[in-house]
Amino acid sequence: MTGRSTEDLVQQLIRNLPPVKPIARLRVAAVGVVALWVVAVVATGWMTGKWPRLGEAAFWADPITLAILLGLGAVAAGAVVAALASAVPGRERLARAGGMGAGIAAIWLIGCGLWAVGGSASESAGGLFAGSASCLVHALVLAIPAALATSFYLSRGAPQHRLFTSGVAAAGAAGLGALAVHTTCSMAGGFHLLLGHCLTPMIAGLVFALPLAGLIQRWSPAALES
Repeated sequence: MTGRSTEDLVQQLIRNLPPVKPIARLRVAAVGVVALWVVAVVATGWMTGKWPRLGEAAFWADPITLAILLGLGAVAAGAVVAALASAVPGRERLARAGGMGAGIAAIWLIGCGLWAVGGSASESAGGLFAGSASCLVHALVLAIPAALATSFYLSRGAPQHRLFTSGVAAAGAAGLGALAVHTTCSMAGGFHLLLGHCLTPMIAGLVFALPLAGLIQRWSPAALES
């Protein structure tokens, strides 16, 4: 086979390939995820009348509240960045850094929750679980837009470990939701803070990893074309 015929064959193969849509820039995806989260927070606040208590002096005076706020923010940022970066070839270092940051923040959150438990009075079982479930569900509802946006981005990329990445994405989105809930919730019980706030990202990562992985597979270009 001559060089010319080989070149013609290669050109013919290229012409027959379906067009590939480039994946969006990482920073654009991150801004989109955060923007959808803000819209969800504002919409929920408008419907329920519950808004962040960031203007209250008491909110900023409680060290446990601030420590949990910091941990939730770090988990959300690290996990979202890790999930989005894992879909982009060549951004493995950023994905690892985000994942490590989220992991350290998760340990911090567990410590904050245990700290809150040790420093609070006893709580009734009924009120404890009802309040914790309410905050957990609220956080997950707020996380839905961010989780869907992250999943769509991942479906257009090339995550190497889809199930694990889906769990990280779920944890990041739930961290955003829990961050908003933490600023609106006025319950100060230690077990409530542990179960309803601190553990929310980890619970979401474990429970929703498989559903998000299936959604990412379903939204992939190959699945849509078949």
